[in-house]
Amino acid sequence: MALIEVDHVTKQYVKVAKIGVVRKKRTLFTAVDDISFAIEAGEKVGIVGLNGSGKSTLIKMMLGILRADDGTLATFSGDPTKYRQRNAQRIGSVFGQRSQLRWDLPVYDTFLLNKEIFRISKEDFLARVEHLTSLLDAKDFLQQPVRTLSLGQRMKAEVMASLLHDPELIILDEPTIGLDVVTKNKIVKFLQQVEGKTLLYTSHDLEDVEKICSRILILDHGKLLTDISAQALAKIATPSQIEFSLVDSANLPAALADVGVQTLPNGNFRVAGLSSKKLSKIYDF
Repeated sequence: MALIEVDHVTKQYVKVAKIGVVRKKRTLFTAVDDISFAIEAGEKVGIVGLNGSGKSTLIKMMLGILRADDGTLATFSGDPTKYRQRNAQRIGSVFGQRSQLRWDLPVYDTFLLNKEIFRISKEDFLARVEHLTSLLDAKDFLQQPVRTLSLGQRMKAEVMASLLHDPELIILDEPTIGLDVVTKNKIVKFLQQVEGKTLLYTSHDLEDVEKICSRILILDHGKLLTDISAQALAKIATPSQIEFSLVDSANLPAALADVGVQTLPNGNFRVAGLSSKKLSKIYDF
């Protein structure tokens, strides 16, 4: 049986907008729309999509933080909302925008708390800290309070904290967002070396996901567009050029200046010699 099973799952939210002083308008927003897939033990799976595509909502349902409105979802063959506490012993998770570290404590003290929470033996704890510290080059900041860390240092510590109890399933939701290139590459290289675990990695950066994962799910506006192997995705031809227009401005933003954009007589823009990096930058904008 698959480690994670998602069968026609849908999740909706009610959005409330003010109209005038006292009136409110409620609209139904579908974050995840009739999605189905299964993940086997030992797979490295990437979930890719722009902001608002449903990645984080899907992850939260797998963890039992949210309940699906329709369809069924099973993690470790059970309802993740019902067995959330039990499953926590088997899952390590990192959310890029949410810290599991204790803000005023040194990083190592947070690790000691996790040692007690997950009942890790002293021998295993010391061995894992040493191993992870070496792989992530984290020795220099383990005794610093979390609040004094740079974003890159904190994210390394987050990854270490999530792996100390040797989880079967590792879920990383946008772990490299906002990181400098050196730290980002260090974390990506580390995740490439992870073996014997099921890894679920979400990002809007397809290039990173292709380096880490052997299988990729692409989401758009809550729908699953494709479920494809990284090898097959790499063989899909990228267009040699694209033409696009800007809705809010006739001028090319500075953020796209280094992409090699040509301004056309009709006011549109064209980019030739496309690479996945160039395409990602345009889509992100």
